[in-house]
Amino acid sequence: MTRSSLEQSSERRPVAGAVFVFGAAALWATFGLFARSLYDDGHSPLEVASVRTWIGVITVAILAIGRFGELRIKRRDVPFFIAYGILGFAAFEVLLLGAFTRMPVAVAVALLYTAPAFVVLFSRVLWKEALTARKQGALVLALLGVFFVTGAAGDVLRGDLSRIDPIGVALGIGAAIGYAAYSIFGKVAIGRASSRAALFWSFLFAAIPLAILAEPIGPIARSPGSIPAFLGVGVLPTSLAYFLYLRALRTLRPSTASVLACAEPVLAAIFAAILLDEQISILQAAGIGAVVTGAILAVERR
Repeated sequence: MTRSSLEQSSERRPVAGAVFVFGAAALWATFGLFARSLYDDGHSPLEVASVRTWIGVITVAILAIGRFGELRIKRRDVPFFIAYGILGFAAFEVLLLGAFTRMPVAVAVALLYTAPAFVVLFSRVLWKEALTARKQGALVLALLGVFFVTGAAGDVLRGDLSRIDPIGVALGIGAAIGYAAYSIFGKVAIGRASSRAALFWSFLFAAIPLAILAEPIGPIARSPGSIPAFLGVGVLPTSLAYFLYLRALRTLRPSTASVLACAEPVLAAIFAAILLDEQISILQAAGIGAVVTGAILAVERR
């Protein structure tokens, strides 16, 4: 995609695009609620990742019944979608799960949400996208906000860094790059296929290697009571969330969309406070304010 085509397809309806991203972020924020239930039932994070991705594939296929033509892609685009699924989704999930095993979850999530910085960098290199003072301010506020909302700032202030090691940091940064790649690849994908097709093929090519690492049938068979949670995690923070995000990329630049997606940990903290009676600290409240301000700065009309 050239710079001119990017300019024509991005930022046309920034408010509509922002609504799609916030919708995706709200759905992504439900992942922790489903995952907690599944982990309590004895399922490993890798099993959850494998099952949710396959449910995502099946969900998109069901929604395309009667319109399977929308799932077609050109033969020459198959290598691209293989890379899109493996690097932008499967690798991202595996690296993030690895980071969770080596450091506090709050710090791993904070590292994950350095992704907007990588998206801005990639956009600058690939499409010569201007890095305005407004965008720089939005990026800094979003990153600081995530650092506070996830609780990573509190861990640092308390000196609670005992479980952090170089490998964990590398995995967290790798997950952030994978997350950034999904946004960058996504902008290209929707220029080559419909949103449904981009979603279906990226999920399918991600689900195949994940099934090799953790086959998806066993977890469901040994715990039928977990089926509602598996369906929830496969439909809401997977199929629907990523569909909305791809729709947003039709009207927003990847750099703008990734900054707005920093609303996910904010919404997760709010959901936890409402549904799980978890308290929001002063630092988290400050982080929420920073992310909201960054989001406002990120959406600017041409």
